[in-house]
Amino acid sequence: MEEKDKKQRAIERLSEEIKKISEKKNNIYFFVYDTKGNPNGGLEYIYKLAKITGDIGYKTAMLYQTADKEDEFVGVGEWLGEEYASIPHYNIAKEEVDITPSDVVFIPELFTNVMNQTKKLPCKRVAIFQNYDYLTEQMPFAAQWGDFGIMEAITNTKENEEILNDIFPYVKTHVVDPYIDPMFGTSSGPKKLVVNIVSEDPSKVNKIIKPFYWKFPLFRWVSFRDLRGFPKENFAELLRDGAITIWADDNTSFGYSLIEALKSGSIVIAKVPDTKLPWTLNENGEYTDSCIWFYNINKVHEIIANVVRAWMTDRVPEALLNTADEYKGLYPKENTITQVTECVNGIVERRQKEMQELYNNVTK
Repeated sequence: MEEKDKKQRAIERLSEEIKKISEKKNNIYFFVYDTKGNPNGGLEYIYKLAKITGDIGYKTAMLYQTADKEDEFVGVGEWLGEEYASIPHYNIAKEEVDITPSDVVFIPELFTNVMNQTKKLPCKRVAIFQNYDYLTEQMPFAAQWGDFGIMEAITNTKENEEILNDIFPYVKTHVVDPYIDPMFGTSSGPKKLVVNIVSEDPSKVNKIIKPFYWKFPLFRWVSFRDLRGFPKENFAELLRDGAITIWADDNTSFGYSLIEALKSGSIVIAKVPDTKLPWTLNENGEYTDSCIWFYNINKVHEIIANVVRAWMTDRVPEALLNTADEYKGLYPKENTITQVTECVNGIVERRQKEMQELYNNVTK
């Protein structure tokens, strides 16, 4: 009798979970990290995935884990905006959330430990893969995603999809392009001769500004502006306002702020990153002439001086002045919405099918 009651409870539970999926009452969770209020393109990508998932009708929430139950989670409100900060957030260190079989949890490649910790949960788990360096740094030796039960992943580029298909061929992949917010664009007013610097590394900012003044004391009147830490709207406004932007992020996996600068009509001086960004290459595999590219940060000062002289005398090449028009249609929001919708709907439908098959087997 006890065995029969146990089976009946299992059948009822499965039926309830399948019904939750049908009515979109199951939860879609996105695991995130806390940058303590510092803007981060990879984290923004995850929040945008979550926001779109919620907009198409799913119950969406963010999961995070603090080292201590009393640690403060700063979040993204100050730089990404209230619409993202207002998405429900739960600290798994405080056991604030009950994850059920109908739920789906998206886990960034950075959190190999979370993949391992959650492998016994009854839910569906899907990886988010943006940065190969994070994967190789965090994954234990002789371990792979399959050991943690990760069999599906979202990637932000086709190139990352190819990497995953090569190293984990059993993982089903979905490419979801990021989108660049429409707030990034040009203004009707004239630009000011201000040199914006976009780099996560403060030492690079110093290596750009100080030697420039030492080498070119006659250009002490040229103003530099470090754009680290600005809220998104202010960041967009400053890019529109300044005539020149220097971009120096060696370890970027996509180059979000580089596209944003180009869409804003800046004359962009860009350091060649460690990883090639496909959208920066022309059909011959060479770097586009929409930017002035440099390899050695100790040589960028001469480039800045030449660009300032050219800007003052109206001798800037057209290719560097028309970037806003060239990149205006790159990575639109509508495309990302379509891809997220197809991807999330597919994952949820497959989860429902898996549970229905289990239900059918249990009720035989």
